[in-house]
Amino acid sequence: MGTAPAPDDAASGIARRRGPGTGSPFEGTAASAPRSPPQDADAPAPVSPASNTPAPGRPVRGSAGGRPVMAALDLLGRRWTLRVIWELRGNGAPIGFRDLQRRCDGMSSSVLSTRLTELREAGIAASTATAAQPAWQLTALGDDLVTAMGPLLDWSRAWAERR
Repeated sequence: MGTAPAPDDAASGIARRRGPGTGSPFEGTAASAPRSPPQDADAPAPVSPASNTPAPGRPVRGSAGGRPVMAALDLLGRRWTLRVIWELRGNGAPIGFRDLQRRCDGMSSSVLSTRLTELREAGIAASTATAAQPAWQLTALGDDLVTAMGPLLDWSRAWAERR
């Protein structure tokens, strides 16, 4: 049971990009070939059916079929998520919860806790919890995300200079 590819929006003149071999906009859909789960330490925590964490293959904002790009945009578009990722991107050293909260301009602890749980379930951040002090850092997947956002950062700087 797959999703049909979205048609080109001829009325607006926008041709949608197609992913390689998927026939759907951007990249794969829920009908993509299943992959075996990663077996390394950076493997995302399982997302329970009751979880609100966006995940590819599950309905998300903008995609009933859970297209991976839409799931990513839903997750990254949540309040404070990008700021948390930005603060975790540093030198790779784990950051304690209170220090992270301070770096995020004192956001509420409940929102920070929710965002960290979502990022952990998505495989972007991991807790290096010890009995004394839990700390957070980006996973390899999180580092890849920061790298992928580099061109957007460059574009935003050029945009700011033109204004």
